[in-house]
Amino acid sequence: MVGNLARYIVKKGVELIKKLVGITPEPIRSTLKAFGVSGFLNRLLRLAHSKVYDKYDAELLYQRKWAKEYEENKSRVLEYWKEYRYLEDICAICKFTEDTKSLDVGCGISTVLHYIKGKRFGIDPLADEYLKLYEYPEELDIRKATGEDIPFPSECFDVVFCTNVLDHTTDPEKVVQEIYRVLKPKGHFVLAVEIFEEETRRDPAHPHSFTKRDVYSLLEGKFEPEFEKESIWIGERKYVKGLRKSHRKELIIVLKKV
Repeated sequence: MVGNLARYIVKKGVELIKKLVGITPEPIRSTLKAFGVSGFLNRLLRLAHSKVYDKYDAELLYQRKWAKEYEENKSRVLEYWKEYRYLEDICAICKFTEDTKSLDVGCGISTVLHYIKGKRFGIDPLADEYLKLYEYPEELDIRKATGEDIPFPSECFDVVFCTNVLDHTTDPEKVVQEIYRVLKPKGHFVLAVEIFEEETRRDPAHPHSFTKRDVYSLLEGKFEPEFEKESIWIGERKYVKGLRKSHRKELIIVLKKV
């Protein structure tokens, strides 16, 4: 109960500070910055987030806002997958049929499973909460689980997706090992992950940052690439809201299990 109260206080404090910053005129903001006040507030917010407002809180807050928006914009999210995540190329390589067995690790609400054929499964640490927020199509089997401990037998999936998830996980190396384990021989791993030029400090929802070299280091010895593209990283929700430009980058790779 104390933990929930603390999270509530932090959430309201963050909202208040953001609101105050938003209505503060630029000359005053510049003055505060000169005296180091804005830097102090930023450090205070990071500390509060890291101690009380953990990554699952942040992710659940996002998905609560996103659930209804996604329900009303499924076709636009499909546009995003085709334009920025090369879904048509992915489908051509993976050759989905009604018998293809696919898993989405860290599926969230707007999972790619909506847009492919076959027997479809999704896992997410917050799946029980998402099932309260959103009614998945009945043919999707959504379960509570982490990528570090995938609750399926070895070599049972033809395709595994991991989309904008690897940098959210506790142990990315373990997640990749688990994906390798549950994939059938010569099965496909479809990975989309935001990449940076160098290691970057982020937020509670994103405890990791990867360079392209980091990503391939995790995959080495387990998978060989069949398709690779770098795309601008907008994000589904921002795309739905109309954003079309970004300086951020996402790496999309289709890999075969070796």
